[in-house]
Amino acid sequence: MKLNPLIATAAEDRHLHCCQNQFCRSCGSKVSSYNANEPLIKARPEGAKWDWWIACDNANCPNSKGEGLFQELPNWVEDREVPSS
Repeated sequence: MKLNPLIATAAEDRHLHCCQNQFCRSCGSKVSSYNANEPLIKARPEGAKWDWWIACDNANCPNSKGEGLFQELPNWVEDREVPSS
């Protein structure tokens, strides 16, 4: 899997705890959410209209571009319990 470049571009604005159990329904990869701050908006200009952004971590997935996030998760995101190690 090639990692979504958004992960590096907006790393300081990435949320790691709130989406730890969220996965992409299309490819099964993890998803990340971000504050829609300047680094993210440079990569995703349409993010200027949002407070948060969510995208698949897999750069080869159609959901890697992501979309604005308000209160409801997009239909391509699913919550899954991840077994603790």
